[in-house]
Amino acid sequence: MKRLFLASIMMLATVASFGHRVVSENATTVSDTIYYDSNRLNVLNKAEASYYRLLKKEKKGIFESKVFQDFYLDGTLKAEGGYNFIDLGNDKNTTFDGTVSTYYPNGSQKWTGNFVNGKPDGYFTLMMQDGSIATVQFVDGKSKYDYFVITDKNGQMQKRSIQEINDFL
Repeated sequence: MKRLFLASIMMLATVASFGHRVVSENATTVSDTIYYDSNRLNVLNKAEASYYRLLKKEKKGIFESKVFQDFYLDGTLKAEGGYNFIDLGNDKNTTFDGTVSTYYPNGSQKWTGNFVNGKPDGYFTLMMQDGSIATVQFVDGKSKYDYFVITDKNGQMQKRSIQEINDFL
């Protein structure tokens, strides 16, 4: 019973996290386009780039937050979310903060999760191309468990070693 309840909660959290945009359409662009190559290093123009980024500000009531949107070169959304610091030279040094989502080139959501000062924190969900969903829980940047859970489209669950998670990203 406890396992069924936990599985239901994880599925509801996962389903709720997919299908919504992180950055609203009302966000205001605050910088020129930034181009990055496949190694996530800054390049001067679109011809050398693998993706590009727009930095924006988003107003929520009296608060204003810093958000970004990355795009594949064809204009399809690649990633979006909050940040504390954007390294214009090397995107590997960028510090995310808040919810961040990434997308496959076909536009469907890939993964979503929350960052606190650049460290993953909370549940991250990965929607795989075959329709299964992987879930991993982070605390202060580290996986809480030595495994993550994959739920296939038939509802079957299996634990996989946390070392395998990068194979799915």
